[in-house]
Amino acid sequence: MSHRPPLIALALLLTLGLLVAPMSSPPVAASTDAAPVDLRVEDAPDPLGIDVAQPRLSWRLESQHPGVRQSAYQIQVAGSRSALLDGDADVWDPGTVESGASAHIAYVGPDLEPATRYHWRVRIRDAGGAWTEWSSPSWWETGLLDDADWQGAAWIGNPDSPQDPGVPEADHPAAPRFRYEFDSGGPVEQARLYLSGLGYSVAHINGERVGSAVLDPGQTDYSDTAFYVSHDVTALVAEGANAIGVELGRGFYGISTENAWNWNTAPWWSDPELRALLVITHPDGTTSTVASGEDWTTSLEGPTRYDEVFVGETYDARSEQPGWSTPGYDGAAHWDRAETTPGPGGELRARPHEPVRVAETITPVEITEPEPGVYVFDLGVQIAGWARLSVEGDAGTEVSLRYGERLGDDGLVSIPQYDDFHTVPRAQTDLYTLGDRAGPQTWEPSYTYKGFRFVEVRGLPSAPTTGTLQGRWTHNDFASIGHFDSGSELLNTIRGNTRRALLNNHQHIPTDTPVYEKAGWTGDAQLTATTASYEFDMSRFHRKYLDDILDSQLPSGELPTIVPTSGWSYEGAPGWPAVHGPTPEWDIALFTMALNLYEMEGDVRVLERYYDAMKLYFSWVDARVDEDGLYPYGLGDWVAPGGEPPEGPVLSATAHVHLMAGQLTEIAQILDRPDDEAFYRDRADQIGADFNRAFLDEEAGLYRTPGVDEYRQTSNILPLAFGLVPDEHVEAVVDNLVADIRDRGDRLNTGVIGTRYLLPVLSHHGRIDVAYAVATQTEEPSWGYWVELGNTSLQEHWQADTRSLNHHFFGSIGHWMYADLAGITPAEPGYATVRFKPHLPQDLDRAEAATETVRGQAASSWRRDGDGDLEQEVVVPPNATGEVHVPLLGQDADEVAAPPEAEFVEERAGYAVYTVGSGAWRFVVD
Repeated sequence: MSHRPPLIALALLLTLGLLVAPMSSPPVAASTDAAPVDLRVEDAPDPLGIDVAQPRLSWRLESQHPGVRQSAYQIQVAGSRSALLDGDADVWDPGTVESGASAHIAYVGPDLEPATRYHWRVRIRDAGGAWTEWSSPSWWETGLLDDADWQGAAWIGNPDSPQDPGVPEADHPAAPRFRYEFDSGGPVEQARLYLSGLGYSVAHINGERVGSAVLDPGQTDYSDTAFYVSHDVTALVAEGANAIGVELGRGFYGISTENAWNWNTAPWWSDPELRALLVITHPDGTTSTVASGEDWTTSLEGPTRYDEVFVGETYDARSEQPGWSTPGYDGAAHWDRAETTPGPGGELRARPHEPVRVAETITPVEITEPEPGVYVFDLGVQIAGWARLSVEGDAGTEVSLRYGERLGDDGLVSIPQYDDFHTVPRAQTDLYTLGDRAGPQTWEPSYTYKGFRFVEVRGLPSAPTTGTLQGRWTHNDFASIGHFDSGSELLNTIRGNTRRALLNNHQHIPTDTPVYEKAGWTGDAQLTATTASYEFDMSRFHRKYLDDILDSQLPSGELPTIVPTSGWSYEGAPGWPAVHGPTPEWDIALFTMALNLYEMEGDVRVLERYYDAMKLYFSWVDARVDEDGLYPYGLGDWVAPGGEPPEGPVLSATAHVHLMAGQLTEIAQILDRPDDEAFYRDRADQIGADFNRAFLDEEAGLYRTPGVDEYRQTSNILPLAFGLVPDEHVEAVVDNLVADIRDRGDRLNTGVIGTRYLLPVLSHHGRIDVAYAVATQTEEPSWGYWVELGNTSLQEHWQADTRSLNHHFFGSIGHWMYADLAGITPAEPGYATVRFKPHLPQDLDRAEAATETVRGQAASSWRRDGDGDLEQEVVVPPNATGEVHVPLLGQDADEVAAPPEAEFVEERAGYAVYTVGSGAWRFVVD
């Protein structure tokens, strides 16, 4: 027998705190050694500046013993830590609540005050009736809850910077700076800065940068929503004289260059604007405030001379203003008065999701000189972000940095097709002019990001070293919660490339490429939502993006294909006709992403929030059904091999509208809306009947679009995935799908829509060996082909000459690795029951995975030894039940060596099914 995989030992430590008793030992009763840990509010630990009226509280359990269950809980909330520790819950104490729930418990105490810290703790009662000790105290702090809380802080801008929206500009005013000097008003006990600087902002107090976030506060549909950020600046504010300085970048708020998505004519278009409130609390409890207004001063003479998200930045170090954010700045007399501005039209809300940060600094692996004095730095991996330049030379020397994902035949950076989307003075290029400071000068941009592996540098005063330029990798600062490893190094590499593609394309919204578009295509988001949820803590980000979708919905119910949008892709809007009107495979993001959150976290509120929007959309799209009961709209199976799919969009679109009806049926049942449930069930049945009448060839056992004789894999994958195939035809449809894959040499022939479901469909219909052969294929089209090409991310198209090397919508393979190869899925919402059902390819000897759930870590591992014996191990998080499916490998269930505590349920479809409690469990099949 093989030894225990390292994964399980690690999972035991992380999930249970300590190793449990030997798996063959008698069961241990639930004990009060269990403890609530990892307290969170709105899915964040100790969040600063939230504006949710009834925030949701969550915790997880930790224990040395298996079988831990929560039967009740008690929460206490107090106005101070000392009161809480004294048992004085002077804000809220609902008493004992009989419930096993430990995630998203709504606070329903007295109305929360703005800018106030609340302290809380929780204890739980176990299944045996014993209470745990109280958890360690945690806290949350409210932000500004309504406009009055801003205490007169106005939106301000620079009076000399306004332009006309929609008028293309090769240049525009420099990044405006704002400053204000103030007295602290006494000793400083606490200081909070509430700041919204649109599009992006960097703040300083007394010459020190505020926070570590970049590209803040994040992209939205500014006509509906704009974000502010709360900062703890206690350590930066001194007693006595102080100064605050804020510089603003344009971001997506005021793009000036022409582009395919009409950002330069967005309804919210504006030059940069700022709103800020600084609140200083003194030891006696009194406060002093500093609010943005016309008494602030502003300058356009700073060093950031130009910034455009699709272009780059121009920085002239000769224009630096030393001391501009410190008190007593000697250049203050030359600054102008700021003017009040209207501000964005949308509601100002606290930023709800993780900020973008610099996650890693990357040293180049190679420097080449393809032309005299022109140097190309190769980072070795595709990233999103920018470069940090360190250079020494004469003042006035200009250095240019051009970023790209590939090199041309001449060894220089190549950005093909960029001009198809943008009218810009230069593509992905920063310009830095040296100042007159002695010694090395170090600079990096602040308001733009690029997708790249290579940086072409011109104008260096001397030959570079690897210290001259480094890559700065940026993305939303998600917690990494996933682990996957297998006996296939190719699969492991594909998984790593998928993670990188996901991170590169999460920059406040789920983008489609950090080079060309930076657009939040809803299809891309929904295709990889589950993959991302296994790999990263996506809870806050996905909720934020669902709110973006809500903001984008028209009163008619229509949804655009990119979110946020300037108005692009609505019916009648200028732009690409293919995405005007319904695009069901993209629009379904509203449905699938909300349901994914519910299934992963058990949060009913997320369904309640978006249910009416789903109904509205469905009514809108259902009114566009044709006389045959079909929906001939949208993009269909996008970027399939060979170009535009011959079957068109009608089969794919109709299948997705059917799926929406089924999802609405499910949600209506969860929300106890029986009339809605009956209505949507009827619609699903009718759409399904119309679908089969139009596309099912019963005699041939396959689905096809009339007029298209070529077998199309996606046309058959979707009916299987969405439960549209009549039972008597399932086997034939699966057989024909497998035959086509085999005839193609174990190759797929799918675009992003079919690829999302291909491997799960094969696995769930007993064809895991075919799925594995496709997943590990190395000839075009395949993920392995990209690895053979040397890629470190995922491509936009299967073929080598694709436009983008940094897409994520083919990253749906990651879901298959976790859910099917390792077999981890939620059998009940929120992983109340964790299903472990691995599918074992004949050519793979091991696989393991783990992911953090709302209850703790769930882990799965299996391996076969040289004799064909199978060892399967799982870890069930505390307060959960495990449903373990042990592959029988042709044996009977009585051949399974199972722990005596595991309850045998039945033999089902080649598996022996067991029920287990929390803890670590090991099964062996000889």
